[in-house]
Amino acid sequence: MRVVHVWDAYAPSLFDRTHPYLLSHPPHASLLLAANLIANDAAVLPNTFHLATRAVDDDILPPLWVRARRRLRREFAEALRRLARSSAGTSIWSAAPLTLSLFNRFCLAHARPFHGDLIHAHFGTTGVMALPFIRATGLPSIVTFYGVDGSASLRIPRWRENFREMFAQVSRVLVLCDEVRDRLAGAGCPPEKLVVWNLPAGVEDHPYAPRDQDGAQVRFLIAARFVEKKGHKYLLEAFDTIVKAGLDARLTMIGYGPFKPQLQEAIARRRLADRVAIVDTALASGFGALYREALATHDIFVLPSTTGVNGDDEGGPALTMICAQAAGLPAICTPFPGAARSVDDGVSGLLCRQDDAASLAERMAWLARHREAWNAIGRAGSDRVRAGFSLDGQMGALLGIYQTVIDEAHGGAR
Repeated sequence: MRVVHVWDAYAPSLFDRTHPYLLSHPPHASLLLAANLIANDAAVLPNTFHLATRAVDDDILPPLWVRARRRLRREFAEALRRLARSSAGTSIWSAAPLTLSLFNRFCLAHARPFHGDLIHAHFGTTGVMALPFIRATGLPSIVTFYGVDGSASLRIPRWRENFREMFAQVSRVLVLCDEVRDRLAGAGCPPEKLVVWNLPAGVEDHPYAPRDQDGAQVRFLIAARFVEKKGHKYLLEAFDTIVKAGLDARLTMIGYGPFKPQLQEAIARRRLADRVAIVDTALASGFGALYREALATHDIFVLPSTTGVNGDDEGGPALTMICAQAAGLPAICTPFPGAARSVDDGVSGLLCRQDDAASLAERMAWLARHREAWNAIGRAGSDRVRAGFSLDGQMGALLGIYQTVIDEAHGGAR
């Protein structure tokens, strides 16, 4: 099986496990094509090609790609204006050539000599971007929705229109939770094309270990991007509440992103600098080792995810929480889309109300004061995520989807 993976922005060694898995499991073969490679100092695997390099800070782009992005925005806006004037409702893709042809030509140049069997686009927005490439190859294709594409993007009419066109082209649409499956069905995706799949989370890298129940201080941990939807502001308010109530606790916040200055200001304002630490990973390739050490030295994982003002939400299980559960940390979280795939309230984790710091504080205080529950919840959570998010198990399921799509494209047999 020969699979062509397509990404907009790709960070080596982080998040994606499909390309490395296929490369290490011959006779399968894998080709990864990215519009942007995020320069995080990680080794780039074989058969990985990119059109441009993007800085980790997400602000510095090479001049070529800056010009292309600007031209794309202009041409896309003009295409929409022409569509608005057209009574025929012409497709966006036929209304203007778009600078996306730059990326699609790049993909074709690398894919043709590879002789792939299937195209896998990562993120719904990337699937839209790669539609001309998919059509030009004539290969069967699938697309995976991960988060913002299955939440905030669906609120934008032009993206809903683009997605509907993509749904008609691709053979399968993979989603990470039931909630996003239902959203995409409502946005026009044929239900028979939708498949809920658990993204391999790296649970094998985080062996279970019982929590030490004898320490005086309770150590809370969150590992999440510093963005609105992760709910850090509710966590700081809840943490402030339990500390003022007399609990001896510390909080470590691992992540990266634009909300870091706001978090620093809130920590200073609440006078929590001696109890809250921020660890900025900046998408570094060494995150795995750093996170393993953090999981070994903390007691409770917390993730009060919410919905951003633009509609962005988790759109599936949070992989850092999955790994924390694998390591044996009892987890507290909100019932965000995808949480139910690893958390059964009171059994494999605890749920608090969304956007409710008081509810979160109550759960944090209860778990901190009931240390006897740590290992029962932690063991149940670890067993659950190991059964549902293992690399071999989920890649086996994905390979089965690949093969089914390839067989369908060849009339049911190879």
